[in-house]
Amino acid sequence: MSSRQSEIQDTIQNRDRIHVVMFFLSLLFLALGVAIVIWIVKIQTSYTVDDRVIGLFRPVVQKHVDLPVRGRILATDGRPLAISAPLYDLHMDCTVLKQSYKESGKDSLERVWQSKARQLAVALAGEFREKSAEGWADAILKGREKGSKYLLIRKNVDLETLRRIQTFPLYKEGSYRGGLIVEAHQERIYPYDSLARRVIGYVKEQNRIGLENSFDSELHGRDGYEWRRVTDDGSWVRDLDSTTVQVKDGNDLRTTLNVDFQDIADKALRAQIDGDDEVRAGICIIMEAKTGAIRAMVNLSRGSTPQTTLWERENLVLRQVGEQGSVMKTVTLLSLVEDGYVKTLEQTIPTNNGFVPGGYNQDVHILDYQRETGRRDISVMHGFEISSNYVFTYLAETYYGKQPQEMFDHIYSYRLGEAFDFDIPGLGTPVVNRPGTPAWSRTTLGTTAYGYSISVTPLHIATFYNGIANKGTMMKPYLVESIEKDGKVLRKFEPSALNGSICSPATADTVTRALRAVVNTGTATRLKSAKLSVAGKTGTARVVLSADERGGSRDPYSDAQGRKKFQGTFVGFFPADDPKYTILVTVYSYPSHRNFYGGTKPALAVREIVDKIYALDDTWRPELRPTAKVPEMTDKK
Repeated sequence: MSSRQSEIQDTIQNRDRIHVVMFFLSLLFLALGVAIVIWIVKIQTSYTVDDRVIGLFRPVVQKHVDLPVRGRILATDGRPLAISAPLYDLHMDCTVLKQSYKESGKDSLERVWQSKARQLAVALAGEFREKSAEGWADAILKGREKGSKYLLIRKNVDLETLRRIQTFPLYKEGSYRGGLIVEAHQERIYPYDSLARRVIGYVKEQNRIGLENSFDSELHGRDGYEWRRVTDDGSWVRDLDSTTVQVKDGNDLRTTLNVDFQDIADKALRAQIDGDDEVRAGICIIMEAKTGAIRAMVNLSRGSTPQTTLWERENLVLRQVGEQGSVMKTVTLLSLVEDGYVKTLEQTIPTNNGFVPGGYNQDVHILDYQRETGRRDISVMHGFEISSNYVFTYLAETYYGKQPQEMFDHIYSYRLGEAFDFDIPGLGTPVVNRPGTPAWSRTTLGTTAYGYSISVTPLHIATFYNGIANKGTMMKPYLVESIEKDGKVLRKFEPSALNGSICSPATADTVTRALRAVVNTGTATRLKSAKLSVAGKTGTARVVLSADERGGSRDPYSDAQGRKKFQGTFVGFFPADDPKYTILVTVYSYPSHRNFYGGTKPALAVREIVDKIYALDDTWRPELRPTAKVPEMTDKK
């Protein structure tokens, strides 16, 4: 074979080998490609990456929440009752520059720093006296020795104090050299301390009460937040790839409360009950007659023992559901006059020795009346003045005995049978033993007529009397005038009627005349000398005792020692001829052998309140006009 043919043969064999190699390489790459596709599909459908791996490649991101500034609660004239103010917690990094001084080998720098720390201790002792200068120096220098980076200096300091502290030795050199750490936070402040505290309420994590609770969404505002990521040097910066929500500060709440009225009522009530260890609590409501605006609401009470301090512990005005006693006789009188059964207050009924048949107790006061006057009849007016149970039992049985539901229809029309909406939740629901209920009995009609067998709250009573003061129109009591933002009114709450009309103006005038007689010649004569004329009614009621309080006694109103719990009330309005305000004061006792009458402590507190409100408002005082003649002046020559 020639050399030419040999070369051609080698070339063909080499090409065939290359084809074989390429063929197998193609199969290999095809298999690898199929495997890659399968693996990609598997990753897309089922594979999850370990979070620990993700954390190595993704920067840490955290949600940072900005809390809004809580809105203010204001009195009717704009004075703040509750505000949020910035306070500051102060700590100290005692280790600042310590390592750098050590690495530099300059001990003199460390000695200078410690000398300034001792000067700082003297200044701190002057500001915060719980430690001496030596105590502060010891705490700071020991903290430096032990490596303390967060030594507490003081919590909740105000801005003025913070600015003074920032001028102290070492601190004035800045946080890098002085180590001062300042952490700001919002704190709720009540400028008038405990005044109206159960109405205003307070803010705690899991326990909010009063207006702070019922208007929390308005006062709180809206939280803001942004996502932040950590940088390589450990600082936090905003993550621009994430959503941000701007913080929105809370709205302000303007209330109907008059700070001066609240203070007057609080002090007058304290003056009557603070020194009496048998008094458990006292309340007061002042309501504007024409609008129903609450100008003052006082709730003072002690704890379970008499030695505890009077404090705004619970809202008895709203929650104390109980039998109110003789103040409910006005309910009966209003119904009788409106229905035409009592056509004049001078109308008389027989005295019958104070006895109404049917299982009622005898009224011994009628026996005294018969003996003193020699009469065998008594007028409705006089029966109201002396608060006779017999008179109102007789009237109820005589005119409503055959159709008792008629009187109870009046009670419900006066909104004394149900809880109504109020700006603070928790208004107690009355208990009315009307016909058809399990507690109804032969004597329920008569006992209801003089204030038992029906339990209501003090706010119900004040609202009812306010309807009489307002000539028959019962206004809904309210505490909030408006919701505001930066002085602009966002929502206004207007006065509204709770019931269209509870009686005619003529009936209201007739009952008002009876209420004035109670003050002038009846059970509330301590108010006769008040600087403004007052119309109202006293009431004394026994309070039902709990099983533990009775201690085995079968009498629901008395314990084993014969002691009873009483409440004494005065409720009315002033000035009587043109009512501007309705007022109620009630005093509650511990179990006692004493009686607590509405004509004593409650009436005396009302008189002081009326006199001081009179002094505040010069529109009630007569205008002073000149009456003397000034002689003419002539020139002397």
